[in-house]
Amino acid sequence: MARYKNVDGVRIQMTPQEDAEVQVREAAWEAEADVRKAEEVRNERDAFLTEVDAVAGNALRWAALDADTQAAWATYRQALLDVPQQSGFPNSVAWPQEPSGQ
Repeated sequence: MARYKNVDGVRIQMTPQEDAEVQVREAAWEAEADVRKAEEVRNERDAFLTEVDAVAGNALRWAALDADTQAAWATYRQALLDVPQQSGFPNSVAWPQEPSGQ
């Protein structure tokens, strides 16, 4: 299929060399799709970790929690850290459930 470019408002067919260059760029972009998705998922995970740290990193708030609730938050935090090790990462992520009770 022929590719075209716009030059000063005029539609012009690309040369074979231009077409080949576009194909190389598109292939490189596609090859990096998982890298981009992994970064996106890690950013989302990091936002969840920030929320956890508001609980676990606040000594007074943490001390107010019972041992079971502290353990649940610690388990949740570790599960978030382990997200990149999931077998489907980055395209299929099973997000851990945030514990109830803060």
